Amino acid sequence: MTGWQDLTEEDAIETAVAEHGKDPTASVAYCALEAYGGRDSKEYRFWFGLFLKLAKRDYVGWA
Repeated sequence: MTGWQDLTEEDAIETAVAEHGKDPTASVAYCALEAYGGRDSKEYRFWFGLFLKLAKRDYVGWA
């Protein structure tokens, strides 16, 4: 995705949802997969880090 460096986290989530669907966590994960060119890719680390933040936010413990 071009211009990812200039996105805030909120803008990145909105962009991912617009591109891949309604679920923010899944949409950001798709962006990370698309950016994967090895773990050292800055774009991949950006999207994967954002995915981890969203995944932790959605975790509510043992239900």
